[in-house]
Amino acid sequence: MTTTIRAQLTQLADAGRRARARLRTTITIAGREYRLYNAGMRGKSVRFGPFGRDLLIAAWMSGEPEFMREAIQFVGATMGEKIDPTTGEEPGRGLHEYNTVAIRGLVTRYNAVDVSLLLLIVADHYRRLTGDAALIDAERRSLRMAAEYLMRHIDDALFIEDPRNCNAGRYALRATYWKDSHLPGRGDPIYPVTYTLVQAQAIAALRATARLGDALRPVAPEDRLNRLTDTMVARLWTDLWDNRTSYPVIARDTAGAITGISSDGLHMLSYLEPGDVPPDRLAHIAAGAHHLATPVGYRTYAPHQPDYSPTAYHLGAIWPLDQYFIARGAVRHGLLPVMTTALQVVPILDRLGFVELYYWDDEKLSGPRVAGPAGCDLQLWSTTVPAGLLSLPLPQ
Repeated sequence: MTTTIRAQLTQLADAGRRARARLRTTITIAGREYRLYNAGMRGKSVRFGPFGRDLLIAAWMSGEPEFMREAIQFVGATMGEKIDPTTGEEPGRGLHEYNTVAIRGLVTRYNAVDVSLLLLIVADHYRRLTGDAALIDAERRSLRMAAEYLMRHIDDALFIEDPRNCNAGRYALRATYWKDSHLPGRGDPIYPVTYTLVQAQAIAALRATARLGDALRPVAPEDRLNRLTDTMVARLWTDLWDNRTSYPVIARDTAGAITGISSDGLHMLSYLEPGDVPPDRLAHIAAGAHHLATPVGYRTYAPHQPDYSPTAYHLGAIWPLDQYFIARGAVRHGLLPVMTTALQVVPILDRLGFVELYYWDDEKLSGPRVAGPAGCDLQLWSTTVPAGLLSLPLPQ
């Protein structure tokens, strides 16, 4: 099994690099050219330009130092500097969407709560991978701003998102983590809100900040960062756990918990260390995964829940991106059956190409139950999923 998967992934990783070349773009900021990638294409047209989140995640999965370096530098060059209620900008907040896109009378430019956290995580990964401290030193200001943003958003060991930080009542997007289309049963959160997946990303970002050390001081002493990390881990299993479903909540806002069996509960394991997850909680998450599983990977959201549809963008569809992080979390926490299901994305990528998402319809009685491509038929981070999976220990 391993030999077959590795051979498939090796071929797909090569194909992904070739496909990614179609997304190449160059952006000039303050006289400096950045060789980047658009986030997605439909047919021959660019559908999404450069995104901070997409660039950092795709670079991380690719394992390519040059790609990581360019993504880190671009996010540093576009780091939020001021308060802007229209765009969501605040100091230290990483760029969401480079192009100007207006929705609901606002602009999406800084509508991502997690880019600054990912910047710290990817910068730490880059330095450990390459030993290149020069880049970290050159990006000291932007990394420190990201770390200060991280610390500023933590309240009572929860990572808080609140548009009041940019003097706004809401953002252009309904949610500001990667599932940014719609929260089940809620639509927009009632701010302030804590997203469970982002809480896990914040934990990983705190650890990255501690490892980056002197480059980011005086953000906080390492022992304080470690104590805060431990407390934030504990909050995952109390405030962000739903005893009714025995599964992590999607988010908690002013109105209470936003519950549901979501791929977030699996995805977040990729940001946590094995000792972070109590064995009983891990067993419950693994059991909940059954409701998300299909023969072609994990859905974003389980059937028979509010707002579920097999074709809903973030509430039922299947994303190659999600499968990588689910597989990574499964490896870190010893969930072999979860890893096996996530790897079902491999033949789909081989069949459909590097699509944004695809569907599985349990109710269909005739014809193919898997449908796609949907969204972009070429998505940046899907092109690097094979390389990311290839870097993981694969099942025997």
